[in-house]
Amino acid sequence: MRKVLITGSNRGIGLALTHQLAAQGDVVFATCRQPEQAAELRALAHRYPDQVHIVGLDVTDEASIQQAFHVIARMTPALDWVINNAGVLVEGESLRTLDFATVMRVFDVNTLGPFRVVQRFLPLLQGSKQPLICQMTSIMGSIALTEGPGYYSYRGSKAALNMMSKVLAHELRPLGIPVVLMHPGWVRTDMGGPQAPLRPEDSARGILRVLSTVTLRDTGRFLTWEGKELPW
Repeated sequence: MRKVLITGSNRGIGLALTHQLAAQGDVVFATCRQPEQAAELRALAHRYPDQVHIVGLDVTDEASIQQAFHVIARMTPALDWVINNAGVLVEGESLRTLDFATVMRVFDVNTLGPFRVVQRFLPLLQGSKQPLICQMTSIMGSIALTEGPGYYSYRGSKAALNMMSKVLAHELRPLGIPVVLMHPGWVRTDMGGPQAPLRPEDSARGILRVLSTVTLRDTGRFLTWEGKELPW
């Protein structure tokens, strides 16, 4: 039985991951900014009362993260996995329309948010015998595969997340904590849109299959939900 922290658990891939982990008997600390508005997540917690624990957490707010840490630390001395899934995407960006306050907000959520979470929850990861950090990134953060204009803030924030996580992998290797970058596929969510070919539950199933095989040898890798490696 694993104990897993997931950010952005109230919808899409995060909700699907929470559901599948709970269904297989793992304990999930399912976090999101506004738990009172997360109807589907609350229904899941009602269905799996021993597996799903909803905790308020805003990845841009250090006080919120600190509070979430205290709540979770009272329930468990260790976390096995931290899955940084929370993220935002802005449509319609071009050089002429680029709003730098918006760009900063996207970087705050997508790049800095995961590091705030990892920094605070590292002591609980160190209490695990098989710890793992999964940073949910995107193929859109691959410089080698980037084609066409647009999505400046999203692409930039994910490329930055990739670089910072690669550095993190080197730092945490001596502690025995692997860090992997995960592209979940083009998923039919609020972010991915209705035209996306992949259902959240299929993406989540693939992600969990890949994560269950990760060892320290895999630290710093940029993987897809199917286990394929992507170029930086």
